[in-house]
Amino acid sequence: MPRSLSNPPVSLLLLLLLPMLSICTGPSLQGQENPVDPATSEGSSTEESQPAEPTDEQVTEPVQAAPSTADLEAYLDGIPSAERLADWHDRFSSVPHVAGSEGDARLIEKMAGYLGSMGLEVETHRFTTYLSKPISAKVQIVAEPETISADARVFGASPGALPLSLPIREPAVDGDSYMSHPDLDIGWNAYSGSGDVTAEVVYANYGTLQDFYQLRRLGIDISGKIVLARYGGNFRGFKAKFAEEAGAAGLILFTDPADSGYAKGPTYPQGGWAGAGYIQRGSLKTLPYSGDPLTPFEEATPDAERLDPDHVALPRIPVQPIGWGAAFQILRRMTGDPVPEGWQGGLPLAYRLGGPGLEVRLKVQQERQLVETANVLGFLRGAGRPDEWVVVGSHHDAWSFGAGDPNAGTILVFEAARAFADAAKNGLRPDRTVVFANWGAEEFGIIGSTEWVEGRREELAEKAIGYINLDGAAMGTQFRASSSPSLKALVAEATRHVPQAGQEDTTVYEAWVGDGERPPFGNLGGGSDHVGFYCHLAIPSVNLSAGGSPGVSYHSNYENLAWYRKVVGDDYEGAVMLTRVVNRVLAGLTSSPLLPLDPIAYGTDLQSHLQAVLEQAEALDLAVDLSILGKTAELYEERAIELYSLLVAAVLNGQLVDEGLDRANRVLLQMERQWLHQDGLPERPWFRNLFAATDPTSGYGAWMLPALRWVVEQQRPVPPLPEPAPPVESDAQESEEGDEGFDELDGAGGQDDAEGTSSSKVSEDTASEGSASEGSASEEAASEDKVSEGTVSEDSSETAAPPETATGLADASPSEISGDDTPGDDTPGDDTPDSDTQGSDIFEGGISEGETSIPAPSVPDSDFEQAQLLYLDALDRLSASLDELQALLPGQIVPEVDPRDDVTDEPTDGGDGSSTEADPEVLESSP
Repeated sequence: MPRSLSNPPVSLLLLLLLPMLSICTGPSLQGQENPVDPATSEGSSTEESQPAEPTDEQVTEPVQAAPSTADLEAYLDGIPSAERLADWHDRFSSVPHVAGSEGDARLIEKMAGYLGSMGLEVETHRFTTYLSKPISAKVQIVAEPETISADARVFGASPGALPLSLPIREPAVDGDSYMSHPDLDIGWNAYSGSGDVTAEVVYANYGTLQDFYQLRRLGIDISGKIVLARYGGNFRGFKAKFAEEAGAAGLILFTDPADSGYAKGPTYPQGGWAGAGYIQRGSLKTLPYSGDPLTPFEEATPDAERLDPDHVALPRIPVQPIGWGAAFQILRRMTGDPVPEGWQGGLPLAYRLGGPGLEVRLKVQQERQLVETANVLGFLRGAGRPDEWVVVGSHHDAWSFGAGDPNAGTILVFEAARAFADAAKNGLRPDRTVVFANWGAEEFGIIGSTEWVEGRREELAEKAIGYINLDGAAMGTQFRASSSPSLKALVAEATRHVPQAGQEDTTVYEAWVGDGERPPFGNLGGGSDHVGFYCHLAIPSVNLSAGGSPGVSYHSNYENLAWYRKVVGDDYEGAVMLTRVVNRVLAGLTSSPLLPLDPIAYGTDLQSHLQAVLEQAEALDLAVDLSILGKTAELYEERAIELYSLLVAAVLNGQLVDEGLDRANRVLLQMERQWLHQDGLPERPWFRNLFAATDPTSGYGAWMLPALRWVVEQQRPVPPLPEPAPPVESDAQESEEGDEGFDELDGAGGQDDAEGTSSSKVSEDTASEGSASEGSASEEAASEDKVSEGTVSEDSSETAAPPETATGLADASPSEISGDDTPGDDTPGDDTPDSDTQGSDIFEGGISEGETSIPAPSVPDSDFEQAQLLYLDALDRLSASLDELQALLPGQIVPEVDPRDDVTDEPTDGGDGSSTEADPEVLESSP
């Protein structure tokens, strides 16, 4: 029976051999309990309340030789401390710190001091980037129908109380003192256009491509109107992009209670879910490259050559986020047709598409300008191979206090730095260099990490072993990972040796796998700081997180320590657990004699992703033949299994050492780079990794084998939509009208504090997201650790799919149907720069008005064959790397383990619940 191609997430071979690879010479500390007392180790005092001053003294104690991985792991296991993690959290989450603000500048200085006091080499990497900041905003109901629905009358809607100003700032809650901080700002979406429009309203569900197609089929004209859409289904920036391209004059976003509010459980402060006043902030940037909007491919230095902002596709229409309580006031006044199946939200009324008589005024004023901020990095130089780097990072900027996104991950970076620095001072310096990174302006579009990557492109291509992303990571105790194939086995092995939080007799691995056979790894998509490393430079990357807490405060003013310690918990058990996993992954990457980069997994995963491309093509009745590519991938996998087992045996037997071992490691490292295509992807040249890219229409999700996927998606017919409306002119004059507030669902009066200048101390300007933990997102759980843009599952690192519409699914892309969306940035991140060019013509061509069925075209042979050749060439390069490894093998080697005896013939779970029994012949479809 053929082996499964259903994406086994880890190589059985590497899982079996990693424990043996960790054994080498060095003083053994295994068996010791708590080898370090965090309270007494140098630099670890929990009583410290102020950051230590930066010091020139670095961790320079002489080391006879690098420690074994086992020695280092045993030492590190005793370091993570709940008390220290809570202390870091207090330090980083005490004040709002939007990128470019005074709070951000103070935090950068503190972080540099903390890393310097540990003895690390500190780099404060400053960059100058194009950000935005809010000046004022207003959402008002200025006219309503003379006759309103029965639903609306039940809830007190009546004429005569207009204009009604809706709140755009979260109200205070009992027991949360953080909400009184003077630096808190109104709700806003970075890079919104400035303008003042009054128009009818159209409800557009989640604002996905499919949703706009559905409105077109229903005959709903969006031109010149204000679109009301709920978070979820895709990155918020694409909601604005699609609305603008469909001709809308403005966009209002809200979080629906069905996705993140009382339908999930008690709302804050009684519980953790989004109350009526919860407002999600975030960036709207959807350019076809990550980083600074004005310097694609180049570092954003002060004197960098920049694009003209007028020629960069940032939003032109005004966009404003509000709470579901404010959205209720608009929805209950709608009298138009009922919404299609699947569009009904959780508010207690029948959702409608719009209707005459209801008019809303939307006014947004923002400033865009160049702002300086910085990344803060701490280097612990390796004992034997200092020019080989492993980077672990999270970002430091936040929309308010950032207790969840990003600081639930940032505290792990600092606790890991403390642990490794302490180990080095005690003679256990890792063999390779560790870089502890804290990125700036991630929330505006993954800017800081991208600028650092672009500025060090050649150096990182030579030195970088891997990147670990921890954006907003510790949001519960349920472990999750999204990873490039070569790191899956290492992560799985690390989880086998760490106790599950709250279950000391269970490992993280056992809890993670549950009733399945293998760990449910996700695929890396968009949304956080791994994008520059993985999608641009093909550096092995992984996003690690733990979620499952019952609530969401994502990107709101409620995302503070009061919410976190009430909802996630004040025991920090999940954070301790995750820090131990991170430390073990770092120890494996920095101290294993043979780099733990699995060369087999790319062959295995490639076959699985080919199957997915085939299924997408079949759904469109496209004639696709993948048999040659599938067979080549299978042959590569078989040869990689054999050669890698021999390679590991040679290392274990002492037959491959010194220069031979160094050469083998260089080959393993460069195998990852074989997926780089210097010209980049079609219409997105910045994305150069042929194996994975962000989804160009959802932002958070992953496109696996994106060159092939692009060819298939180009054949997907789409209906035409109206031409975009002309840019909205900004009205600089403030209105004289009174501002009536809102009290939950009853529309009680109050004072709208959003008018005029806000109380934020944002210097220069700021804005944009990193979409979803803005953190990291996998295809399976978009936004890697970011709270979903509205379709929130119990974990802030996952996003549930929005309901499908009853018709038109044949014209929607799989990413639109599945509802990829994140937090981390949006959670779980942010964040989220994706294709602008592809979206710009997404509404052109396709069916003519009135048609209901579409004949599917076939894939042009030239385009598809050209795409396949890219992957065949990559496999040829990978095979050549295997030749290099084979040439290094000395004599006859007998492997100590033959993994092929353990490979099951049964289909396996691919992490997304699907399973596929495969055979090269299966990788072929007919029209």
